[in-house]
Amino acid sequence: MENVERKISRTEYFVARAVYPLFFFGAIGVALLALDRGWDLGMATGIIIGTMAVALILLEAVFPAKAEWRMTFRSFLRDAKYIASGVATGAAASAIGAVLAVHVAGAGAGPVADLPLYVAVPLAILVFDFVQYWVHRWMHETSWPLGGFMWRLHVAHHLPDRVYVLMHPAAHPLNDLLVRQAINIGLIKLIGFNADAIFLFSVITVTGGLFSHFNLDVRAGFMNYLFVSTELHRFHHSAAPDESKNYGVVTPFWDIVFGTFVYRPGVLPARLGVEEPALYPRSEQYWKVFLLPFRRTARRAASGDAMQGV
Repeated sequence: MENVERKISRTEYFVARAVYPLFFFGAIGVALLALDRGWDLGMATGIIIGTMAVALILLEAVFPAKAEWRMTFRSFLRDAKYIASGVATGAAASAIGAVLAVHVAGAGAGPVADLPLYVAVPLAILVFDFVQYWVHRWMHETSWPLGGFMWRLHVAHHLPDRVYVLMHPAAHPLNDLLVRQAINIGLIKLIGFNADAIFLFSVITVTGGLFSHFNLDVRAGFMNYLFVSTELHRFHHSAAPDESKNYGVVTPFWDIVFGTFVYRPGVLPARLGVEEPALYPRSEQYWKVFLLPFRRTARRAASGDAMQGV
């Protein structure tokens, strides 16, 4: 099955063009207002992300990019298991973050603590995503033993054959703890970014995460060269290895620099998931997926165009 350009109505086109910049810059605006007014940043984050998640879920229910990618009751039950295990690893990550925060505070201000927000936040994004890019690419393209383990740890997120807002947490809990949380908390806090910069960075990161799995035919235009949105990350979930690139999490900058940037305006992947699903347990088989990293089973070959046993 080949990818084809999707035709949309005028209403869908307006929604597709307006929703991403409206929510993205709206979230940043509310975050800046929270900083200016001295609001509780934890509560502000919850309000921003919670409101956005509900709105996006409603939008994708009315204007789905593909009806077959809709959330179902069965897929929601699967996601709930991953969300529950993610809460546990998130708590562990928060504990690690608290220790690191004390360490940084005890050592004095970090080298970037006094940078203005308009410098600190882009710097945090570039540093964070540089590491995320290479870890993410390593998971997908490296075939030697540790690379095989990392792919099996990561593949849980690629087993679903549909993308929508609430499938974002569908990932192995150790992948979230060791990779996403460790880099997020460890790297950004140890470098010494101040609390305001970390707050704004987090709002941008989580907003991008919600949109990256959004089942709406978003048309972000030039913003696809600045931030990872639905159009880019959806191809990362393609079952075709030649187009499942876009390893950046927040920005496509490093994909552009290192030649893994895939952007095809108006085109949706023909199929999502892994190239050979028969080599893996189904995504709803939670315990089989949980044990997958510790078994000698399928992995992605270094060439990125085949799957092979190990």
